[in-house]
Amino acid sequence: MQERFDTQIKIFAAAIACVFLLLVSRLWQLQILEASNFSRLSEENAARTIPIIAPRGIIYDRYGKVLVSNRAIFSAYLLPKSVDSSELKNLVSEMSVLLGMSESDIYARINKHKTSPFEPVLLKRNLSLSLVTKLEEQKGKFPGIVVRTQPVRRYPHGRLAVHLLGHVGEVTNEELKTLSSMGYKIGDHIGKSGVEATYDRYLRGADGGQLLEVDVYGKPIRTKSSLDPIPGKDVILTIDLELQKVVEDLLKGKEGAVVVLDPRNGEILAMSSSPNYDPDIFSSPMEKKEWERLDKKGHPFMNRALSVYPPGSTYKAVTLSAILDKDLAKLTELIDCTGSFELGDRVAKCWLEKGHEELNILEGLVWSCDYVFYELGLRAGVDNMSKYSRDYGLNKKTGVDLPSEAAGFIPTADWKKKTHGHIWVKGDSINMAIGQGFIQVTPIQMANLYGGIATGKRYRPYTVKNVVDRDGSVLLSAEAEEIGGIPIEGKNLELLRLALKKVVERGTGIASKVKGIPAAGKTGTAENPGEPHAWFMCYAPTDEPELAIVAFVAHGGHGDTVTARMSRGVLSWYQKHRLERVIEEPSFNWNQWIKRGPFRGTL
Repeated sequence: MQERFDTQIKIFAAAIACVFLLLVSRLWQLQILEASNFSRLSEENAARTIPIIAPRGIIYDRYGKVLVSNRAIFSAYLLPKSVDSSELKNLVSEMSVLLGMSESDIYARINKHKTSPFEPVLLKRNLSLSLVTKLEEQKGKFPGIVVRTQPVRRYPHGRLAVHLLGHVGEVTNEELKTLSSMGYKIGDHIGKSGVEATYDRYLRGADGGQLLEVDVYGKPIRTKSSLDPIPGKDVILTIDLELQKVVEDLLKGKEGAVVVLDPRNGEILAMSSSPNYDPDIFSSPMEKKEWERLDKKGHPFMNRALSVYPPGSTYKAVTLSAILDKDLAKLTELIDCTGSFELGDRVAKCWLEKGHEELNILEGLVWSCDYVFYELGLRAGVDNMSKYSRDYGLNKKTGVDLPSEAAGFIPTADWKKKTHGHIWVKGDSINMAIGQGFIQVTPIQMANLYGGIATGKRYRPYTVKNVVDRDGSVLLSAEAEEIGGIPIEGKNLELLRLALKKVVERGTGIASKVKGIPAAGKTGTAENPGEPHAWFMCYAPTDEPELAIVAFVAHGGHGDTVTARMSRGVLSWYQKHRLERVIEEPSFNWNQWIKRGPFRGTL
């Protein structure tokens, strides 16, 4: 009996020992192994981190003038763990009225952060000073609400170059699927378009933060620690601010685009698209419906310099290149333009109804004679015109360092058969020869094309010269990148250049002529429903080109008027303010030109 009792005592003692050992082990695990984890949880329960947003880098023009900087605004944050469920409904109701937000929008922002309950929720940016004063004076009435300053973009020149510069907006859930691995998080702001988007990784900087100690009710008591943000890197553009202003003024009130680049290296000196928009509208979150409402008013967010349009007669330089290079017409040959080109049952009109009479192929370009190019289009054929288009780079993106560039489109006979189920016919060829039909190009492609004719080389267009740290060290320096040549050279290239020069001297582009800066260029009128699109493109000075200009106005009428005059405005300003040499030109006798007649004679 005693032995049985002793056995039970031993078993009980062993059980007690095991329980004690388990308790000690658990205590050791909690106190030693997981001490840092519980300390962190305790810290999170007693403190809240408010981010200090890093100012983005400043964007300068090529001469160091500020294009985009930063300004401070007030923003309201909610500390979710500082508000219990019984208080939340009333708080949301009051904040809805004060912030001018719907309750559903506030709840949506709170729910967006459910996976990160200790992170503050940004409710609204850009608060008025009176609202900030009210929130600060009545802190007890708004538990969990914290007001902090943060930088937002400042645009000292308003809408100037907005499509090139771009804008900044809050990162979306969809974007976070790919960007979270790069350190982006809910509430961050990123570049959405333009330079802001392409160079976001340099411009964004690194956020800091303030660690706030809170009481048992979650209300902030004091700042425990602070980590200063690291500002983003500064970006120096190729853009000339003063030239950009000229371009913007010339395009004001029109729908279209102007591109000015340096054909010697691809630097974009000015780029404008119209209509445009006020980038300040993105200083506060924008609802999708509001975006759609604004976009319906002429699509102001579309960068027309990178969008596609039919090129009209500006394409005739490509057609003529194929003719010269393949020796499909002699310079001594005269083509008699009667004003109506008969092709089977079809009669294709020249823009000059009475006709240009007899012209050689170069004079056909000078006067942009459709009749001459109908004939040349038949001789060249679709295969040659497609090949020379590709060789000029019209079948693909230029590679400019801006998002949303279109590739354009150059048709072929195979494409038409596969896509439309019809064979390529002669009517398609005469349409293509004058830049109509299926062909689509972008203004920046055409600027690159005419820049290539000017220099014999095509360079990748770019907008950023340098990325610079705050200590002055250069982190990124752009260099000219040759992306291809052009398909003609030697005598044929000189003939094409000469014809383009005469376009400005005495042909359809004479409205662009500026004394002291001789130019070579081409007008274009692209037919489409409604008024035709107007084009003009040129390079100057002709002896040592420094500029390639493309002016495009949608539904602008004829290229020999509105766009040629716009280009004249650019050339005139450049000649007065940037051209560092005096160019002597032979005198031009207008009366003699009128007497001789514009449609006869030779180059």
